[in-house]
Amino acid sequence: MRSVRSRLARLEQVNRQRTAPQHLRIEYGNLKTLPDDYIGPRHVVMLKQIPPEELPPAERAKPWFEWEERPGPEPVTTASLPNDEILVQVHYVETKPKG
Repeated sequence: MRSVRSRLARLEQVNRQRTAPQHLRIEYGNLKTLPDDYIGPRHVVMLKQIPPEELPPAERAKPWFEWEERPGPEPVTTASLPNDEILVQVHYVETKPKG
């Protein structure tokens, strides 16, 4: 009976970890894209985080970045987000005039 209780306790603990509340992190920034005629794999890299004092007062509460598209596949990395964190990146892209 004791082993059944310990197994149930372990299952309840694992279930709590899977259903733990998740933290949402939103990053905003400008994205410099590759030329329109580029064909092939591409990935995005962060160039810098913009200090709050360089932002308009209404935007200072949000983390702002500068990103850039680069050719080729994304490099292999061992870094990862904590299990309870979801990262959303909002990229603002300047439209290019047609002509």
